[in-house]
Amino acid sequence: MKQLAEKLRNKIFWSLDALKRGKLIAHYRDIAQILENYDTPESQKRRANLLKQLLNHASDTTEFYKEYKNLENLEDFPVIDKCIIRDNFDAFQSIEYIDKSKQKVSTSGSSGTPFMVYQNSNKVIRNRADTIYLQGIVGFKIGYRLYYIRQWLEKYRLNNLTRRMRNIEMVNVADFSDNYLEKLITTLRKDTSTKVLLSYSSALREICNYLERVSAKPIETNISSIIAMAEGLSDDTRDKLIKYFNTNVYLRYSNQENGILSLQLSKINNSLQINWASYFIEILHPEKDIPVEYGELGRVVVTDLFNYCTPFIRYDTGDFAIMTQDGGFFKGSPVFLRVEGRKMDIIYNTQGLVISGYNIHHLESYPDIKQFQFVQEDRAKYRIKLVTENRLKSEEIIINHFKTFLGTDASIEIVYVEEIKQLASGKRRLIINNYQKGN
Repeated sequence: MKQLAEKLRNKIFWSLDALKRGKLIAHYRDIAQILENYDTPESQKRRANLLKQLLNHASDTTEFYKEYKNLENLEDFPVIDKCIIRDNFDAFQSIEYIDKSKQKVSTSGSSGTPFMVYQNSNKVIRNRADTIYLQGIVGFKIGYRLYYIRQWLEKYRLNNLTRRMRNIEMVNVADFSDNYLEKLITTLRKDTSTKVLLSYSSALREICNYLERVSAKPIETNISSIIAMAEGLSDDTRDKLIKYFNTNVYLRYSNQENGILSLQLSKINNSLQINWASYFIEILHPEKDIPVEYGELGRVVVTDLFNYCTPFIRYDTGDFAIMTQDGGFFKGSPVFLRVEGRKMDIIYNTQGLVISGYNIHHLESYPDIKQFQFVQEDRAKYRIKLVTENRLKSEEIIINHFKTFLGTDASIEIVYVEEIKQLASGKRRLIINNYQKGN
């Protein structure tokens, strides 16, 4: 009966799109054509045309980009960021969309001042098609039940009709007490429908910690896949999710202002497939607007090929990543080897070299640690905040382990706190860097 309802929802969904002239399925097919034939002349031409059309549109219809009219090379356009868009908001708006239907998109302001932009209707449809196509590869089909685990602020909450039509269960990370998690696990056990978990990585970590604390056995429930988002996912949490839910786990890299930038698509390869169908992505030097080599850490700079309302050309997301040509799900397509997180989350060792934030996930191997946060206070001064029931006997072991990658001269203090506070988004920052090299 559940499976019949899933098929019916799928059929109704696509039938409604057909009544709207099939705009969504057209985008879906375009995405598939571009990505699945990435290294063919046809795909290359399509991507080049999308970029050229965007650059021409932006220089013809926005005040900010009018001085770049007739420039054909993307490298001739300036690198921008949230502050530049916020300070020149009206200049970024296309005059073609001033009186047209558009959707307001705003970030939570987790890392600073809230940020708002507009998206034209074609961009909104493209985002939906990206989601359906990419997440479809990793086990999510229209009609399946989606357990969406996030901070459900009032502006994001769905009314009952929309929630039922889209088959979404809203799970709020703000309520993650043991009693709430117990009810969630019970609900998952009883729910026989095919379902997908889409969740903050930190929330998945807390679910696993809870299951460890109560000595839970593997949960028999029909989960097609688990998609982690918003933060890095450690191997420890991934292994626990596979153990408890017996399903594949994938990592998604996206943001509110653009959409899905990349998604892990392979079961055996943890690299993230870049969404070249909807974005052109550069990896630039941490301090200079020049590209880095494959395999080197740099800033993620995005050109959104479909937002014509508020054009994003060479937009510095504030995130760091490593791009490589190896391991792409689609032949010839570069991928992210790793996404490191925001500049404010970058860690330096005592010699001033960038250290991967994934080193911090070592703390997940200690079952007595409920929550943790790593703070760099100065060049060689660090603090590890822990939430535990009792003081750890392994403090010296932890400190010595961290010194192996921070430096033997690192000053590391372990501090016990009652809770790592949630951000407005509902996420908990694992890393805080109060020391910025060069300041």
